[in-house]
Amino acid sequence: MSDSLPRDLKENFEAFGTQLSALMPEHSGEFALFADGQVVAFFPDYTSAFEGGLERFGVDGEFMIQAVEDSEPEATSISWEAGVAFG
Repeated sequence: MSDSLPRDLKENFEAFGTQLSALMPEHSGEFALFADGQVVAFFPDYTSAFEGGLERFGVDGEFMIQAVEDSEPEATSISWEAGVAFG
């Protein structure tokens, strides 16, 4: 994982990796909303999860969305994925 990722994103990503096998039986194919190293909620698709994250944490909040699937997860910046640029 890249050292350039924010600390909170790294922590959420690592927490997701350790919890994935426990989440798979009941939530496979869903999208998990993570904050502070914990699952906050599950959603049927990425868009719903993103909207849920914005509702709960606001545009300045830090959260991670990850598909619950049996593959190697990839950490990405939510700001980057959303096309938000800060300057």
